[in-house]
Amino acid sequence: MLGPGAGLLAAVTAFASVAHGQAAWPADQVNTTICQWAQFRAHVIRDTVYMDGGSLWWLPGLSDGTYGQTVNDHNPLGIVYTLNFSKPFTTTDNITAVFGALSKAAGGSGAANNYAPNYFDGAMLGNDAEFFTYGGMLRQTTSFSDPDKNEIIAFQKYQYGPEKEIFSSGFLQDDLPSDLTRYLAYGGGASAPSENKAWYFSGMHAPGWGPIYEPSFNESLTAINVSSTFITLDMTTQQKETWKNVTLPSSIPGRANPELVWVPVGKEGILVALGGVIFPEFTGYLGTSSNAAASKATSPSFMSTINIYDVASDKWYSQPTVGGPGQLTRGCSVVIPAQDQSSFSIYYYGGYTGLTKTEEFNDDVWVLSIPSFTWVKVSVGTGPGRAGHKCFMPYPDQMFAIGGYTKSSGGALTCLKETVRVFNVSSAAWLKSYDPAKWSNYTIPDTVVSKIGGSPTGGATATTPGPSGWAATDLASVFGEKYPVTKIATYYPYESVAPTNNTNPTLPTVTVEPQSDGGTPAFLGPVLGVVLGLMFLTMIAVLILLWRRRKLLRGRTGMSEAGTEDTNGHRIMSWMRGQNTDGKAGTVTSEETPSSPDDLESVTTHPLSMAEMMNTEIRAPVELMDTSPRVELHDTGLTHLDVMNRYSHLGEEKLIAGPVLNNGSYYSSTGTHQIDHASSISPSSASLGQHHSQHQYSSTELPASSPATYAETPSTAAIANTVESTPTSPAPTGRGYVPSGVSNISERDKAHLRTISDTSVVSSVATGLAAEREKERESGMSPVAESVDHNDVFSDGDGQTVVSPPTAGPGVEAADYVSAGQEAAPVTERGATASGTSPTSPLRRSVFHESREDMNDLGPHAGTGPERNP
Repeated sequence: MLGPGAGLLAAVTAFASVAHGQAAWPADQVNTTICQWAQFRAHVIRDTVYMDGGSLWWLPGLSDGTYGQTVNDHNPLGIVYTLNFSKPFTTTDNITAVFGALSKAAGGSGAANNYAPNYFDGAMLGNDAEFFTYGGMLRQTTSFSDPDKNEIIAFQKYQYGPEKEIFSSGFLQDDLPSDLTRYLAYGGGASAPSENKAWYFSGMHAPGWGPIYEPSFNESLTAINVSSTFITLDMTTQQKETWKNVTLPSSIPGRANPELVWVPVGKEGILVALGGVIFPEFTGYLGTSSNAAASKATSPSFMSTINIYDVASDKWYSQPTVGGPGQLTRGCSVVIPAQDQSSFSIYYYGGYTGLTKTEEFNDDVWVLSIPSFTWVKVSVGTGPGRAGHKCFMPYPDQMFAIGGYTKSSGGALTCLKETVRVFNVSSAAWLKSYDPAKWSNYTIPDTVVSKIGGSPTGGATATTPGPSGWAATDLASVFGEKYPVTKIATYYPYESVAPTNNTNPTLPTVTVEPQSDGGTPAFLGPVLGVVLGLMFLTMIAVLILLWRRRKLLRGRTGMSEAGTEDTNGHRIMSWMRGQNTDGKAGTVTSEETPSSPDDLESVTTHPLSMAEMMNTEIRAPVELMDTSPRVELHDTGLTHLDVMNRYSHLGEEKLIAGPVLNNGSYYSSTGTHQIDHASSISPSSASLGQHHSQHQYSSTELPASSPATYAETPSTAAIANTVESTPTSPAPTGRGYVPSGVSNISERDKAHLRTISDTSVVSSVATGLAAEREKERESGMSPVAESVDHNDVFSDGDGQTVVSPPTAGPGVEAADYVSAGQEAAPVTERGATASGTSPTSPLRRSVFHESREDMNDLGPHAGTGPERNP
């Protein structure tokens, strides 16, 4: 999940991408131009063209004035581009400057993914207030799953019909009925806003009517079968639109990429299907028709015999024409009525035969005049031609041809010279610019008037097909009834907006005048505003990211590097098990400032628990909730603190030292708590009463058993550095926490403990204590010193006394894994050896001793705790 910083950065990136069109820009790119745009789907809502999907190739413009390699980013942001008829432009400029953009992605920004992926081909079906996307193919990818077979996207711009309590403009998901699927492509789409209806004619589908993707060698996922479907969308009631799917009559052949136009003839208008081909090259992967001979034999008839559908009577007709352009597909068409509706001119521009990608594309403009059904070429193109484009009428006398692609030349792309071409349908001439302030009513070109009679404003004398006449009497009746043109809404003329710099964006152009007196260039303010604005947004994003990082790091306050590094954790576990990993002592807490890098490495602070972070109040100590003895665990080694607490003089309740270190009922008034990492549940924890480790292991997390012997003496610095924790941290209560009693060691012992050598086998503190006690004996000052023996005694919880170190049996001392270098005589009773003499150095022996059970040498009482000396 993105955090605030990442979310803002994504929003900034998305804004920049939408503004420039191309999703990702190299560092030295300054503008982007549409090179080719094939088979997108489009629709006009009042004064704006909406364009979506298709294969869009961008041409990056670089800062040195050159162009980079063309890029097809597959529209990852789900952008729908818009072109408003109120914006003037010059066709030779970078037209992307006047394009607007909307995102189909959920929430209006970010990656579209499977919510609204990029479709190739298909159609937009709509009216003057909304449109629905239908059909088309996806690019096969494993990045995300495809939408369901009945899932489509709709866009509502305006509401119509009864007023709705809740209505908002934008994109939404919609579902097709059960008898429809979106797995259809290469059909012909048309809309009749005045009738609130739209249609999708024929097209192609996969052999099993399953998912379809852009052509590949896998024909089971490619639209290669001609469809005989005829789909109707009724938008009479907004938000209750209905779909209908019927089968075309056998006399109406299906085909790929025909042009379907609605003509205002009869009660509800008619549909005219123009062109299209069978066995097209674009359904395969090799770029050539799979059956060129069959295509050449049949496809030209789609222009010479026109299929017509009467909406009111729901009937199909076939009417022959005179002349014609021959076999064409992927052209574009518009319909313009004469001023008196005596004739209707259907303009068809571009396209190609659909047999190979390398053939010359058509650049001519043809007009089919009905009801005479006469073809007339009104403009001879000079090339290069284009296919896969769309045509629209901003004004009665002008036509836009948007996008498309050119023939293939050795695999290289040939960019369009004009992304949007403007054609004056009255003069039959191509224009170099578009100005919404300049327009006029449609007049029929002279070349057409010469064929149908009358005048440029109407009055055609050829009102029937010639020379064959009407193919059906009913069709003549349809043309005999005028359509109520008052139902057709018009939204022109458009208020022209101020001219824009449609180089979008490029390096600023500075005009240097001969006698300039200096000053700030006019372009500097806007440029600085844009640059500083983007820098400000970027800075905010970076600051938020840094703030989140600092917050995360502060949440780990008190954690040492050892707490996050596996190597240090391994060193701690190795110290517990008696293994030497790097020759250094295990890390423990220390209140002293490290004086060397080695000291610094041994200093660590225990991470605060959740309870510690949530409650910083110092409270009086309370009893642990669970004071029952721990269940004895089998075959688990003792930790060093267990050995120290159980078998050393540090764990004994002395007369002068106060409470013992391992007394779970005692808490320091300063709120100290044990923070040693090495503590764990030992096999002898039951006998030790209330001893709890701050880190408790579950049954599956217990450390491995201690080895039989230890490699070397643990660093005594580990003992010397075990001191009282920070007073401001309260002693946590409850299961899993135990106070530290280490702070109750006398200052004299602390001082000696801190001077213990890491390498000496003989403890300096033992030597120092022996010397001091010898002086006390000589002076007769300390009776207490005489009562302290190196074989200290403590209670085992059952009222019996046990000598330390533990032995395997009477008179036999257990193995000493940290030997003081002097073998002790067998112990017979408290304070005496076998010979009846007292030891010469009561503290000479190391405090760390281990029984055979601790060394994994289990006796008859294995699994029941340490053996007891009789």
